[in-house]
Amino acid sequence: MHRLLSGLFGLGVLALASCASTGHRDTTALQTALVKTEKPGETDSGTPEAIEAIVTGSIENDAAPLPVPLQIASIHSRIVPGADAEVAQQPVHFVADAASPYYPLAGRTIYLDETRDITLAPKEVVLTFDDGPVPAKTPAVLQALEAHGVKGLFFMVGEMAHYHPEIAQQVVLSGQTIGTHTYSHPHLPALSFANAVSNIDRGRDAVETATGILPHFFRFPYLAENKSLDEALQERGMIPVGIDVDSRDYEKATTQELVDRIMAGLDKRGGGIVLMHDLQGRTARAIGPLLDRLEAEGYKAVQLKYGVPPEPKPETLMARLARNARSVR
Repeated sequence: MHRLLSGLFGLGVLALASCASTGHRDTTALQTALVKTEKPGETDSGTPEAIEAIVTGSIENDAAPLPVPLQIASIHSRIVPGADAEVAQQPVHFVADAASPYYPLAGRTIYLDETRDITLAPKEVVLTFDDGPVPAKTPAVLQALEAHGVKGLFFMVGEMAHYHPEIAQQVVLSGQTIGTHTYSHPHLPALSFANAVSNIDRGRDAVETATGILPHFFRFPYLAENKSLDEALQERGMIPVGIDVDSRDYEKATTQELVDRIMAGLDKRGGGIVLMHDLQGRTARAIGPLLDRLEAEGYKAVQLKYGVPPEPKPETLMARLARNARSVR
């Protein structure tokens, strides 16, 4: 007994020294220390259960990461390695005995029903488009997205949706997420509070009328916001979305220059929310090459949706076989 108590005392000193030097418990050292204090015939003191009885907390799992706090101002993204690790594989749907197409660029879906930053894994990107819908240009963007099987977030100007409801409907039918961007794209802080809020409400109403969807995501024109307007959005259940990478597609640039600029921003940050404009002809021309580049460099396009995740459906045997076949390619 005396030998065992001495060994446990030594173990305590070892554990304290480990915490002081590294901030984490060295479970290998703890295992070794326990084995050295065993008496002949005692074989269980080196098990995880035995260690758990001596030290406080779990030896196998680190403390859970702190949740992303709620906020009022526009959300951004945080890049955290492994953020996508627990995402369930999406089941494969079969039509006429053939698997649906495989889209390497298509990533997961993040659901959000409160104003808080989103957590992305490295090389995850959220594609957002402002100022539409407009004929020719918005459909070109949709066509490129559909060719790669990915979805974006479209912040529609109410006035544009009012005059081009048929284009707004194309965005809906394509499965994109709908957001709003005021009615007439003013610099909101320059207006009176009443006029600014009125423009926000009118824009949301116009987009809902054109699309049949009540938008919950909002982007400030010129990214100009203040606390009073942020609070007004919160009262309306709207989530303001900021940006992490500005394409600056409103500036003169070739397609190659525009794609390089966006990729440089993403590579520097590791991923994030990208601002583009489906109003811009250069964006309509560059979106296809951009998606090709993202796919070639191993990025995943994440869709942002309002609400809570649906209950997962059981995956069929055929879906599992098809997914496993893809994973070994």
